[in-house]
Amino acid sequence: MTITLQDDAITAVDVTRHATDETSLTLRRRPAEAVPALLIGREINDVHLDGMAGNSHAPAGFHDALEKIKAEASG
Repeated sequence: MTITLQDDAITAVDVTRHATDETSLTLRRRPAEAVPALLIGREINDVHLDGMAGNSHAPAGFHDALEKIKAEASG
């Protein structure tokens, strides 16, 4: 996931799906498509998602990626 920030506000989001088999791609498609609409316009420090597009595992991976992005942005 790549997030573009301006003054700590999220202005763009690009989610790359790394799955190789069709089942995994299908399970990751809906959350990947949902993320930009959930994030753009929000402050990066205010973002917390409990569920995304019916995928119960997406929030854990999302929050891991978000923490990495925050660390890179502040570093």
